Amino acid sequence: MSQAHQAHVNLSENEIRKLRHQLEIEINWLQRQMEETRGADSELDVTLHQTYREMIFSRRALLGRIPR
Repeated sequence: MSQAHQAHVNLSENEIRKLRHQLEIEINWLQRQMEETRGADSELDVTLHQTYREMIFSRRALLGRIPR
């Protein structure tokens, strides 16, 4: 068995803050978009809602891996 290899990128504190801020902005935007699709009956809207949920989840996961 092989271990997973993680690449580490050296970012300045300012770059880390900018990245965290950008992810937070995207999460908030996606949440607003998802709210607009809530309660919709069409199959497209249900699929779109699920896509927003997955995008939010992935950004939150990335945010959790970025140092504070």
